[in-house]
Amino acid sequence: MTAFQYKSSTSADVNEHADSLSGWNQQYEQVSPGRFTGQLDELWLGPVQVFRESTHQAVLQRGAPCPGTITVATPVGDRNQGWFCGRSLDGARAFGLVSQGEFELATRGDFDIVALSVDTEFLDNYSRRVDGFGFVGALRKNDVIDGNADNNAALRDLLLATLETARNNPKLLEQEALRRALLNSLCDALMARIGQHPPQATPGDTTAATRQRVVREARRYMSEHAEEPIGVPDLCEAIHVSRRTLQYSFQDVLQMSPVTYLRALRLNGVRRDLRKGGDEPVADRAARWGFWHLSRFAADYRHLFGELPSETLRHSRVLVQSAH
Repeated sequence: MTAFQYKSSTSADVNEHADSLSGWNQQYEQVSPGRFTGQLDELWLGPVQVFRESTHQAVLQRGAPCPGTITVATPVGDRNQGWFCGRSLDGARAFGLVSQGEFELATRGDFDIVALSVDTEFLDNYSRRVDGFGFVGALRKNDVIDGNADNNAALRDLLLATLETARNNPKLLEQEALRRALLNSLCDALMARIGQHPPQATPGDTTAATRQRVVREARRYMSEHAEEPIGVPDLCEAIHVSRRTLQYSFQDVLQMSPVTYLRALRLNGVRRDLRKGGDEPVADRAARWGFWHLSRFAADYRHLFGELPSETLRHSRVLVQSAH
């Protein structure tokens, strides 16, 4: 099972703050006058570290990430000013760190970032499971990652929502299905933001018969595991295809992505649970089916079924009580 640990700390000294991030070897120097304050929220989810770090003075940072990891970080808000390894940061840019290289980060005034760090061996194995090849991200040294604001916003929202869940609903992380789904989402986000460069492939690389067979085998596996929160990595591993082949096959045969199809199955699984009534909260049932972002889950549930999950549960409780 994937272990998890969350902590939150506040520091009034720049050196104490530098030491508060687990596993990193770094040194901070305050260069603007005034009282220092720093805030750190940190979640370890097995081989993955998610953290948000805020500092409120100009600081020079240098050091190295956790050994054997690759990290991507992005500023939170529009007022951050910083220079990472000599390159300026803005709202459309993230910055990446590899564990074999030291980094330098200079901030001016308030600075707020959220970051995701993943063990490289775990990431490589994950990529082989779902993509059919090892991780081949473009990042080879500490550098700013150019991109657009939408890409950064998607990563930032995911990491902030992850920390919010750990802070406000830590009990949900006790569900193995939720931790596995969250771990998969975080690995996918890191690979997408850094730039995974797979071998070239097109829908034409597989025949229509092959795509139909892939969907048939995938649906058979889903049927045999109807009471389990299946994810794309589970399907790829079970039927021995890459995520790309799975995507092309579902899109061609069912006119929808495997992610959309699996989400619908899991939402139906939650609905079956809710219709049994009982005292178990909605959040716990959603977590058992791998839903960790509760507001998004509620929105998806209402979109599919025309009512909120809390309404389904309330109606079911009334029916169960009247039956007795």
